Amino acid sequence: MKNIAMNKHIFFITLVLLFIGLGSFGAVALANYTNVSISATVVNVRMGPGLSYDIMTQVQGGSSVNVLSEKNEWYKVRLSDGRIGWVASWLINNTEVAATSDLLATVIAPSINVRAENSESAEVIGSAAAGEKFALLYEENGWSQVAFNNKVGWMQSDLIEISPGTIEVAPETANTTAAAPAETAGSTVVVTLDGVNVRSGPTSTSDVLFVAEKDQTFNLLGQEGDFYLINGNDGKKGYVASWLVQKTGSSKTTATATSTTTLAEATIVIDPGHGGEDPGAEGTYLYEKEVTLSTAEAVAAKLREAGANVLMTRTTDEYVTLKNRAALSNSSNADLFISFHFDSTAAGTGGTGFTTYYYSDNDIPLANLVSKHLGSDLPLQNNGTKFGDFLVIRENTQPALLLELGYMNNDADVKTFNSDYYRSLVAESVYQALTDYFQ
Repeated sequence: MKNIAMNKHIFFITLVLLFIGLGSFGAVALANYTNVSISATVVNVRMGPGLSYDIMTQVQGGSSVNVLSEKNEWYKVRLSDGRIGWVASWLINNTEVAATSDLLATVIAPSINVRAENSESAEVIGSAAAGEKFALLYEENGWSQVAFNNKVGWMQSDLIEISPGTIEVAPETANTTAAAPAETAGSTVVVTLDGVNVRSGPTSTSDVLFVAEKDQTFNLLGQEGDFYLINGNDGKKGYVASWLVQKTGSSKTTATATSTTTLAEATIVIDPGHGGEDPGAEGTYLYEKEVTLSTAEAVAAKLREAGANVLMTRTTDEYVTLKNRAALSNSSNADLFISFHFDSTAAGTGGTGFTTYYYSDNDIPLANLVSKHLGSDLPLQNNGTKFGDFLVIRENTQPALLLELGYMNNDADVKTFNSDYYRSLVAESVYQALTDYFQ
């Protein structure tokens, strides 16, 4: 009898240690996650890892989200309300993100209720059968939190078994067409601009393998995120941004993104007017091409801080044709194109202030919005919005504006606009206008 009692005692201690061990095992799940903050002003949380997926909700800048895993430069995150979605990694303020905990919860009871909270009186949001597996998120007070039907749910810990492993939690209402692999049989891509980088990986920071020129054609091997995998003419494989090439030879069209609803997800083409052999208008001590570049750089920096994908038609003192400027906007399917200039009048006539030009009637509301914000901030006269027959906006199939931000042959204007302060005001005005525009 004494041996039986001792065996029971040992068995009881073993069970206690086992549950303690499982609790520690589950605690690792929480420790391996990384809480990171949203760096952009407003960020869309989407149903899948890409702009082609529907928007689930939005989170404000400064909010904290829990990163579960990463795919194609998108992070799978758990929101404060328990929902699971995807956000663009470039909108997250972090230096290093930990991977998922790699723990699974397997149901060992015939059937269990999944509840909204860790309480037996909480709402039942579903049920799970024996053998079903779920990604374990957290353990607390005898309850285990798991990823359940694009949300989180709670299960009693004594009705599940915890083990190493991973499981992909697929959003229920994701745009599955957009997630499908690219059709590659017989497909090619044609480069639409000169000097396009072909990289070692599907990111804009991967090493450059070689540079492709306009009209070069390559065989399409596959697609990863927003990048195409191509076969170079020398047999070297590499990745090229999908917005810099035109896909041909396929009956299937590339999935298009849902309409952009935040500046953080927008692609903006910034065009510093003139450059290289084209100096533009001449002031007392500077050329238009110099001040357009410095102003455009200030605007681009501000928009990038907000999370926007900014493309510039030039970043140095180089000559770029007007057609190539518009072509960059069209080929990249930009959400917006803005060309920066400074005005000039004929000798003997005077002019001052800034003007916002549009070509398409569809862009009048956008022009009015930008003009309004510039007028609120800039210390020069607002000449309002006007129709302008300029090639860079006329040949643009995307929303496009041209801004004349002062007069090069008016010394008072030059003294005002040729300063870091003025450039910061232009950047802030454009940022505020575009924030309103995309909302």
